[in-house]
Amino acid sequence: MQTVSDTTAFITGGASGIGLAMARAFAAEGARLALVDLDGEGLREAKRELEAITEVIAISLDVRDREAMAAAADRTERELGPVRILCNNAGVGSGMGGMNLETMRYEHWDHTLGVNLGGVVNGIQTFVPRMVERGGPAHVVNTSSGSGLAVIGGAQFMYCASKFAVTGLSEAIGSLLKFHGIGLTLVSPGFVDTRIAETTRKLDPAAAEVHEMDPEYREKLERFEELFDPLGQDPDEVGTMILDAIHHGRLYCQPDRLMAEPIQARCQALLEAMPPETERDRQMAEMIDKTRQ
Repeated sequence: MQTVSDTTAFITGGASGIGLAMARAFAAEGARLALVDLDGEGLREAKRELEAITEVIAISLDVRDREAMAAAADRTERELGPVRILCNNAGVGSGMGGMNLETMRYEHWDHTLGVNLGGVVNGIQTFVPRMVERGGPAHVVNTSSGSGLAVIGGAQFMYCASKFAVTGLSEAIGSLLKFHGIGLTLVSPGFVDTRIAETTRKLDPAAAEVHEMDPEYREKLERFEELFDPLGQDPDEVGTMILDAIHHGRLYCQPDRLMAEPIQARCQALLEAMPPETERDRQMAEMIDKTRQ
């Protein structure tokens, strides 16, 4: 898409962080906005800021709620016109209970996977059929993470599982969307100042419960936040990069180089684990290439 001017963008997690940054970048270019978030107070603040620039509606919902997503889609298209830009951005951290083997519970798995993966699935299932029916130009933005490309610590195993899934989903469905004139960008941020840990504790009762009852892990998280928060990338920088990726139809948006070495090491380890190439491998590779054409 050469421009997002005079289009409608639907942004989950739009009350703060990267979602709000995308909203600012899109609004500056003339897009109308539907901001979706579970944080009602944050939504109101974001709407007040952006409605001075463009048309904005704010919708409070849980992205795991499929009926609510469908209703939000209907309202958005009724009030602002067809959604041409879909940003599946809402996400949470694993919470303290989802960061160690002793305190993990099904509730933590359900919440992390439900929001980070299920929210993306629900956004795609709600909007992509509409986009395909209308045809392009249109664009989907899925927010994954550097932790969806390589693992730098086992403590984020639930978070990594959800983000690796978003990476695979995006790469696969993006290869199909292009035939309908619809682009897709996979955003894999490193460390951005989004306050995701704080948001997770605020909106996830199970994570908050474990955070309060486990002083050792609470201390570790607070120490981590104290050390790294000053180094967090400005979300507005990321929002501008995403807009540029939409303009140029890029699949990947890598806001920084934080994960460069872990990604390289992972790819090298995978290649080294493979046996020597055989004639069968060459024949299979040729067949796969033909299916991509």
